[in-house]
Amino acid sequence: MTKKVVVYGHRFCPQVRPVKATLERSAVPYEYVDIRQNEAGRLRVREINAGNESVPTLVFEDGSTLTEPSTKVLLDHLKVQGYELDHQMPLDRILYFFRGPSIRMLGALMVLLGLVYNAPTIIVVGSLLLLFSIGLGFFLK
Repeated sequence: MTKKVVVYGHRFCPQVRPVKATLERSAVPYEYVDIRQNEAGRLRVREINAGNESVPTLVFEDGSTLTEPSTKVLLDHLKVQGYELDHQMPLDRILYFFRGPSIRMLGALMVLLGLVYNAPTIIVVGSLLLLFSIGLGFFLK
């Protein structure tokens, strides 16, 4: 399919990278517009999101939009749009889950609780979760 999705975002938004990665892994062509460098893009995002600069915002060929979609919502919408998606292996899904912000939050919370309760094992496990999550962020798009 040759239809392009327009992805509006900026480099400081942690949700942009997983959306772009999902599109790339699914072989969906897209155009990325950085709203911090493109005033027309910024205005378009505000128009779509009732004056807010919520990113990532995606615009599809049929005019439909998604704002800050989860991976599941994005994949479901792509299927409705008629894109044939490459299937991810179960390991890929697990790796993408473990690089998410919820795992980093859990790791940080475990380190904090380990420090408060003087529990070295909890500190080590929390640190490993943090390192694993952050490390995957560098290796996975």
